[in-house]
Amino acid sequence: MIREELKNKPFFSFYYTKKDIPDHPTPTPIRMKCDVFYLDETATTIVFLFSDVTAIVNQEKEAREKLEIALAAAEQASLAKTQFLSRMSHEIRTPMNAIIGLDAIALQEEGLTPALEDHLQKIGISARFLLSLINDILDMSRIESGKMVLKEEPFNFEELITGINTILYEQCVDNELDYECILKSQTEETYVGDVTKLQQVLVNILGNAVKFTPKGGKVTFSIEQTLKRHTSAHLRFRIADTGIGIDESFLPNLYQPFSQENRGKTSPYGGSGLGLAISKNILNLMGGKIAVNSVKNAGTVFTIDIDLSLSEDEIDKATLQSHLQPLDTLIVDDDVVVCQHTQILLNEAGLRSEWADSGDAAITKVQEHHQVKKDYDLILLDWKMPDKDGLMTAKEIRQIVGPEVTIIIMTAYDWAEIEKEGKACGVDYFMRKPIFVSSIKQAFEQVFLNKKEPKLPDNRNVFDFSNKRILLAEDNAINAEIARTLLQNKKAHVEIAVNGEEALKAFRDSKPNYYSAILMDVRMPKMDGLEATEAIRALPREDAKLIPILGMTANAFQDDINQSLAAGMNEHLAKPIEPLLLYRSLQKYLFTVK
Repeated sequence: MIREELKNKPFFSFYYTKKDIPDHPTPTPIRMKCDVFYLDETATTIVFLFSDVTAIVNQEKEAREKLEIALAAAEQASLAKTQFLSRMSHEIRTPMNAIIGLDAIALQEEGLTPALEDHLQKIGISARFLLSLINDILDMSRIESGKMVLKEEPFNFEELITGINTILYEQCVDNELDYECILKSQTEETYVGDVTKLQQVLVNILGNAVKFTPKGGKVTFSIEQTLKRHTSAHLRFRIADTGIGIDESFLPNLYQPFSQENRGKTSPYGGSGLGLAISKNILNLMGGKIAVNSVKNAGTVFTIDIDLSLSEDEIDKATLQSHLQPLDTLIVDDDVVVCQHTQILLNEAGLRSEWADSGDAAITKVQEHHQVKKDYDLILLDWKMPDKDGLMTAKEIRQIVGPEVTIIIMTAYDWAEIEKEGKACGVDYFMRKPIFVSSIKQAFEQVFLNKKEPKLPDNRNVFDFSNKRILLAEDNAINAEIARTLLQNKKAHVEIAVNGEEALKAFRDSKPNYYSAILMDVRMPKMDGLEATEAIRALPREDAKLIPILGMTANAFQDDINQSLAAGMNEHLAKPIEPLLLYRSLQKYLFTVK
C-alpha cells in the first residue's frame, strides 16, 4: 500500500488522532501528522516522520469558528440594514407622497402666476430628486444583499424607447442641448426581460450625459439589433455626448459606489454617485456588458450590449410586407444619417423608398414624380428643418400633388402646438421619432387599408373618469385627501374607507358593479390592504373577482410587489404616487380591461 503510493509521487502525508502518548504533557487527544518518503534514491528505506500538529489544527479550528461567527454577524447586520432601509423608505415615502401630491394638485389650479408656477415646479423637481436618492440607496442595498431579482416578462420595445425619449427631450430642452435618438436597424415589436431595470440603466446613463454636457452640446442615443437568433436577439445601445469627458485616470473607479469625478463641476443636484454602480450591477445580472470611451473636454461614449429573449407574439412580417410592398415613400430630414437609417427600416418592411435632406430637395423630387404621373404614396417629413421646415414643405407639396398623397410629419417633440397649423398645411398624420416598424404598420393600415379614417393622434394625456366610482382605502388623512382631489380633478366619484375592514364592508354592502375600481393602501390598522384584498376576492359575487384593485404602498421592494399581486391586486403603485402613473393605470383597467 505505502510503496504503491510512493510509486507516483516522492512523498505523501496522512493525519490521525492519538489519545495515549507516553510522557505527553497533556491528557487530551492530540492530532498527529505523518510524512512518508524514501530515504535515498535507491528506494530501499522508507522514512516515517511524525509531527504533533495539535496546535496548528486548533488554531485553524479557532480561526474557522471566528470566521463563521463573523459571517453570521455580517449576515445579521446585512439583514438589519435591509430591514432598516425598508422601514425608513416607508417612513420617508409617506410624507414625500404628501409633498409630491399636493405640488401636483397646486399645479393644476387655474390662475397661477408665472413665478408661483415656477416655484411649484422646482418643489416637484427637488422632491423627485430626493426620491431618486432613496431609490438609489435601496437598489444598492438589494444588490449587496443579493436580493435583486430580475423579471422575465414580455414588453413593448417602442413604448420603452418612447418613454425614455419623452424624459430626455424635456431634460435636453431645459438644458439647451440637442438630443437625437437614432434607430439603426429594424427591431422586434416585443422582447422578454425586465423592462423597468433596462429603462433604469438607460435613463441613468442618458441622464449623466445631459448632466455633464454644457449648453449648446449634443446627446445622441442610438439603438441597433446586431444579431437575431431563433429565441433571442442581441441589442446594442450607444449613448454619446459632447460633454466634459472623463479623465483616463478616473476610469478604473467609474463603477465604484459613491465615486464622482469633479463633484464641484456637476449641477446643483449632482446625484448620489450610485447610478453607474447600480447600472453596472444590473447589467451583470442581465448578462450584459458596458464599455466607455472618453476624451477629456471632448465627450464620452457608453456602449451597452445585451441579449434579450424574443416574445412568442412577434410581428407577422409577411403580412406587413404584403400590405406595404406597393408603397413608394419619400423620407425628408436634414440629418442624412436619420434618412439612411429610416430608409433601411422601410426597405426591410417592404417599402420602396428614397430620401431628401431638405425641404427644397423634397419638393424637386415630388415635382419630378408628379410630372411623369408617378406620385409618391407616402411622404415622411421631419418637422424641424433649417430654411424650410416640415409644415412649409408639406403645404407646397400638397399644392403639387393634391389630396391623394399621404403626408406624415415625423418629430421628436410635442406636436400639440402645431396640430392645427399642420391640418391647414395638409398634414394627414403625426408620428414620433425614431420610426418603428410597428408605428409604420399602424399608420399605413389606417391610411391605406381604410380600416378607419386617419386621425391626428393626440399625444397629450387626457383623462376623464366621469361616471366612475372609486373606493379609496387609506388611513392617512392627508394622503387620502390628495388622492381624492387628484381623482376628482378627473371627474371621478370617490368614497373613502379609513382601513381594510371598512373597505371590505363598503364593497360587501354595495350593489354589484357599484364600484369601478379600488385603490387600496397596504399598511392600515384593523385590517391591512393585503387581507382586505384577499377577503374581497373571496366574496361569492362575480364583480369581486373582476374589479380592478390597485395597491398603494410606500414599500418599494420586489417582495412587497409580489405580496400585493399574490393577494389579488392587479397592480402595485409605489408611493409617492405619481399622478400621471395613477391616471394611466386607472385608464388601463377602467377602459381596456374586460
